[in-house]
Amino acid sequence: MFKWLIKYKLFIYFLLGVTFSPIRSQDKTTDEVDTSWQLVIKHRVKEDGVYIRWAVNNVDAWQAALKYGFVVERSTISSEKVSITPFPLRPKPESEWQAVVESNDMAAVAAQAIFGENFSVNKEEEGKVMQVINMASELEQRFAFSLYAMDRDFNTALLSGFGLVDHDIVPGETYLYNIKLASPASIDIPELEYGFVAHTDEIEDLPKPHDFVVYYYNDAFLLIWEYDSYLSYYNSYDIERSENGSDFIKINKVPITKLANTSVSGISYTDSIPVYSKKFWYRIKGHSYFDEIGPASDTMSVTAYKELLVAPDITNKEIVSINEVKLKWSFANDEAWKLTDFDLLRADNAIGPYLTVQSNLGLDTRETLYNKLTESNYFKIRAKGIAGDFQDSSPTLIQPIDSVPPGKPVGLLGTVDTLGIVNLKWSANQEIDLNGYFVYRSDTKNQEFTRLNKHQISETSYTDTINIKSFNKEVFYKIEAIDNRYNSSQPSQILTMSRPNRIPPLSPLFTDYEVKMDTVKLFWLPSGSDNIKKQLIYRNTINQRNQWKKIFETDNPSEHTFYDLEIEENVKYTYTVVSVNEYGIESNPSPPVSIVAAKNLTKNAIKGLYAKVDRQLHIIDISWRSNLDNAAELRLYRKTGKAGFKLYKTLPVTSKKFTDDHLKVGSTYGYAIQAIFDDGSTSIWQEVNVKY
Repeated sequence: MFKWLIKYKLFIYFLLGVTFSPIRSQDKTTDEVDTSWQLVIKHRVKEDGVYIRWAVNNVDAWQAALKYGFVVERSTISSEKVSITPFPLRPKPESEWQAVVESNDMAAVAAQAIFGENFSVNKEEEGKVMQVINMASELEQRFAFSLYAMDRDFNTALLSGFGLVDHDIVPGETYLYNIKLASPASIDIPELEYGFVAHTDEIEDLPKPHDFVVYYYNDAFLLIWEYDSYLSYYNSYDIERSENGSDFIKINKVPITKLANTSVSGISYTDSIPVYSKKFWYRIKGHSYFDEIGPASDTMSVTAYKELLVAPDITNKEIVSINEVKLKWSFANDEAWKLTDFDLLRADNAIGPYLTVQSNLGLDTRETLYNKLTESNYFKIRAKGIAGDFQDSSPTLIQPIDSVPPGKPVGLLGTVDTLGIVNLKWSANQEIDLNGYFVYRSDTKNQEFTRLNKHQISETSYTDTINIKSFNKEVFYKIEAIDNRYNSSQPSQILTMSRPNRIPPLSPLFTDYEVKMDTVKLFWLPSGSDNIKKQLIYRNTINQRNQWKKIFETDNPSEHTFYDLEIEENVKYTYTVVSVNEYGIESNPSPPVSIVAAKNLTKNAIKGLYAKVDRQLHIIDISWRSNLDNAAELRLYRKTGKAGFKLYKTLPVTSKKFTDDHLKVGSTYGYAIQAIFDDGSTSIWQEVNVKY
């Protein structure tokens, strides 16, 4: 076992926490699982030669490589393939490692992995080490550590037989290299071989790291930069820090590298803060696979400040007037060096939101005047620190004396339905200190009003229920506004509302009727109740079995006649009439009257009925053709919209036309004409509809 490895036990302990990821083949994704043997290669062309590094993908291939070594062959387009390794490349003898490991940590790790009897460190760290060692076999650990060491140090790769520098090159020449395991043909193991092309005139400079930023965060300096994009060039980084922006020193003891493959392409490093309130400069440099240090990144500067640890304390509040207050506060002297300024914040309630009403009061200021007080004010003093942070004082309440009541409520409106449900609404007051409203009701206008709500309401609507069986026909409401100091406004204008009447109106009564051929004329006495809004006539026949049909409706409460023109001869009809008041309550039906329609004694004496609209003269001309011998009179009927026909005019039997000028624009009119003869017979009913 190598005795010199003991001195590097702390370095080995650091490596035990690393997730190893030796150089990978670029044609394999991280999701692929490949149990076959593979040889992965990186190379770099420099002015003095072609530098080559390779690795294997599993422990069996690694053991075979240590045993048999590798052969490197080279050829050009015009030359045959020749071996540039006189004998297979295998790890150098232990004697050649002795001098190197004294000054090279990575060489010591690789030597212990390859030659050591037991891959372990001294017993001082036995507990920690064994927790990791027991997770995998000793052989797997040797394989992982050796690849990690070769990845971090090219000289270690050369000593281990996993690297080569070809100095015998011609500038401008293109070479084809082939690297393969030098195992005897008689041995039955997988082939391990890989080739690549190197152009000696394509000497590429190492790139400058980018996306490097530095933050002051959580009482430390946080450094972040792009990592995955430069994996083909760099496997680790050094961090350098400067106190003046020009003289930099490396601050990391071991190279900074990713410990695992992650979905984030960047890498971060946290540096403790040497001195607060002092500017520092940082930059990074990448380590290539061939012991090269790349160019430095852009330099980033950052300064750390101690955050405020205490908040201001409001010590006095003096109300100068109803609009103005003087506030005084204190702040700890030992924290004052961190201050940059004070702000005054205000809110309408303790939990906010708080708005800045005075800013940049000055770091030496300890009092201020505020002259825009409202009825209720909550204040905080905000101390702002040099670290960009702040501390707020506890809130304090300021309430100036207020004896001014809110304005008189306006816009009071309401509705009441037949069940006595009253819905009130009004316009909202605009006072900032408004607390709510009280609603009052009275059954008489001059009686004292009763307050309906125990607590003030913030809404501008209210629902009440009244007794609809009261003898008072009206009910009265008013509203008062209340502020936060319980100052009451003047009451609103009184709202008068009619109380709904649930008593049915008196029934109308039929007084007479006439039956003339195909027409029944009904006469009735309207209801004697007030507030009648509608009158309805219903009709029934024996065949309908008490299925009453509404045949007439009028909004005229004094209407008392109706012509039923839609009857059939020798059919018995029963009629009843109903009144409806303004609350939609119907009267009881009137006592019915039964009528038998006369036999049809009609003559085809009128042929054709026509209506012509003249909108310039605002008339409708009605005309017809007739043969009216022995006719007693000629009757013209009219209806509007969907209403029934009513007798409109009685005309001489010699008339052939009639002009109607009692019209309303947009209405639909129906006209009908019928002749009445001396023997009681009638002409066939003729009708026409027209849109005016």
